[in-house]
Order: sequence, then structure tokens, then C-alpha cells
Amino acid sequence: MYNTMIKGLCKFSNNVTAVALLRLMEQKNCKPDIFTYNTIIDSLCKDKLIDDAFKLFKEMVCNKSILPDVITYTSLICGLCKFGHWDEASKMLKQMEDENISPDVQTFNVLVDAFCKEGKVEEAEAVINIMIERGKPPDLVTYSSLIDGYCLQGEMIKSREIFDSITLRGLVPRIVTYSSLLNGYCKNLNIEKAMQMLREMTGKGLQPNVVTYSTMIQGLFKVGRCVDARKLFDEMYAQGQNPNECTYRIVLEGLCSNRQVEDALSLFHLIGDSRLNSDIVVYNILIDGAGKCGKVDIARVLFQGLIDKGLQLNVRTYNVMISGFCREGQLGKAKSLFLKMDESGCPPDNVTYRVFLQGCLKNQHYDDVEMLLQEMVDRGYSLDASTLSLFIDQIAAGSLNSCMLKLFGKLVPKELILVMELIFCR
Repeated sequence: MYNTMIKGLCKFSNNVTAVALLRLMEQKNCKPDIFTYNTIIDSLCKDKLIDDAFKLFKEMVCNKSILPDVITYTSLICGLCKFGHWDEASKMLKQMEDENISPDVQTFNVLVDAFCKEGKVEEAEAVINIMIERGKPPDLVTYSSLIDGYCLQGEMIKSREIFDSITLRGLVPRIVTYSSLLNGYCKNLNIEKAMQMLREMTGKGLQPNVVTYSTMIQGLFKVGRCVDARKLFDEMYAQGQNPNECTYRIVLEGLCSNRQVEDALSLFHLIGDSRLNSDIVVYNILIDGAGKCGKVDIARVLFQGLIDKGLQLNVRTYNVMISGFCREGQLGKAKSLFLKMDESGCPPDNVTYRVFLQGCLKNQHYDDVEMLLQEMVDRGYSLDASTLSLFIDQIAAGSLNSCMLKLFGKLVPKELILVMELIFCR
């Protein structure tokens, strides 16, 4: 009974209650077993609470004399890999084998997936070779991870080769396998190939899921094919795949990125009273989209709507609104909002300063430039290439005093300052 309850709690990442239930078991003289500890350790590792997972592991082995199994080690190795702790993961793998516990396919899959996400596809291939040597045939999960890895490197030909080799190995590609390759084509903006994968999938009798549709819709928006994206969105509905919050965000951002803010707002209002209406990410998308399309009044209404709903504004919300004001030459409103950030408990970040500085320079509003630069120095921030380029243009044109180079010295690499001094002090 306790194990079933703990499994249910961990399924929803309710780790604190799961551990509390573990303590209750001990008080009731109901000894926890390997399943109990594995369930909680795995949940902690998935939630990146690796230190807590290792404390429980130590308790299990040293205090309870419960020997770990392949599931225990696999969970811990997965947790370490998520943080990029390769040395510790290797030690854990060695410890596992020293105790005569052989890694299973799941253990190897964790390593393959971690290497692929880090862009280390050669290491991932080496792990797969070890799997084969040890008589642990790679499965669809293994090959899907490898396809993802090559897609991240932009090696789509290699990704397709691996995909095609799956059937030759007696495996039948599933939705996740097709989706991996489709996602790679979309990220590399090869939309025709991605659409081909989608049709190939349905031709095989596989039903694309919400993730597959969302990925394809995002790809279509990225290349400006808004009509096709919206058709696919409608098809998704017709196929009984209800869009989730991520899908709606993709559609709203796609419409805004393609300057179809009115359509994005219509969809937003059509969704009605849902979690999206209190989603700060969605508001940021709409405010940014409205600002970039020159509809700063709409952006202001949305921004005020957030405040009226009592939602917590984040630094991104302020940044997109300040950017909208700057784009329309409303520097007074941009400055007012900038000054409110500290008061509201949301201090400006590096991006805020860069956005406001660029607004000042583009609108030839130089009064606050030196003050902003000094504040950036005090906060340990830096200038990016686009902001620095604007400064160089303004100094070269004589609009700004070259004495500001001293402040630049604390905001950009020294080598760049030497070049600037040679240019302006000749």
C-alpha cells in the first residue's frame, strides 16, 4: 500500500510528501524495500534534486543495508548526466560494475541520450558499440536519441541514414522516432522534408501527436508559411488532437513573428478563460509582437491587463514593453518604466540596459547614456555587439563624447578598446 502511494506521489513530483510517507513507514515498523527507495531516488533525479537523491542512496545502503540494483544506479547516473557531471557518472558506472551489476539497455540509453544532448555524438556511438558487444541490442529509444544528436549538429543526412537503418535492424519506427527526425528538419528549416516525414508517418498508419503537430506548425511559421501552419492547426483539431499550452504559445508567437498581431489577439480572446489568460509567457509574446508591429497602444493595454489581474511581471515583460516604447520614440515612457523596475522588485538585467541604451542612441536621446553606462559597470553588466556598434557610429559622428571610452573599458574586452582608441584618438 505504501509503495503504491509513494509511486503516485512521485509521478506528480510530490517528493516532499513521498519522503514524509517513507518516514511514516519506518514509524509504523513497515520496512521500506528497494522499490520504495528506487521510486523516490528516481523522482528526485528527474527533478534535478541530485544531492537529496544521493543522501537517500547513502541512507539505503549504509543505514538500511539495502543493496542497490540496476534501477538505482541508472537513476543516479541519469541525474548526474543532467548536470553534466561526467566524471561522477563514470565513477558510478564503474562502481556499479564492480558490484557485478551489469548496465541494462535503459542505463546505456541514459548515457547515449546525455552524450547526444551535449553534442558528443561520437561518444554516443561508442556507447552503442559497447551495447552491441555486450549483447544489449539498442532499441528505438537509443536510435531516437542518436537521431536527435545528429539533428542538433545539423547532420540531417546522417540522421536519415540512422532512421532508415532502424527497419533493417528489425525495429519498427514509432511516433517518437519520426518526430525526432521531423524536429531536426524543422530546426534546420528544411520544411519540405519535415512535411514529407509527417505524410510518411500518417501513411504508415501512425497518428501524429500534439508534440509532432506543434513542432511542424512551429517550423512552418519560422519560414513564413502562415497559411499552411494554420491549416495544420485546424487539421490537428480535426484529428482529435487538442492543442496544449505549448501549441498555443507556438501559434501565437508564430502569428506575432509574421506581423499578424490582430489574428494572434483574436485567437487569444477566442481561447477564453483558461490558464493561458494568466500565462506571463503568452502576454510577453503578445506585448512583444504588438510592439514590433508598431502597435504600442495595444501592447500597453496588454501590459496594464497583467497588472489589473495581479499577475507577477518578470524582467522579460518589462524588456519587451520598454523596447516597444523605444521603437516608437517614446523615451519618456520607456524611462519611467525602467525606473519602476527596481521599485517593483524586478531589477533590470543586462538586456534591459542594452534595449534602453539602443533606444536612447537610435532616438538621439543622449541625456541618460552616461548614467546608464555607469550603472551597467556597477552591476557588472556588459555591452553586446549591436549596442557597441551603435556607440561607435555615434562617437564617430561626433554625437557622443569620446571620453566615454573609459566607461567602455569596463564593459567590453580590452582588445576591442585598444582598437577603438586607435580609431578615435588618431
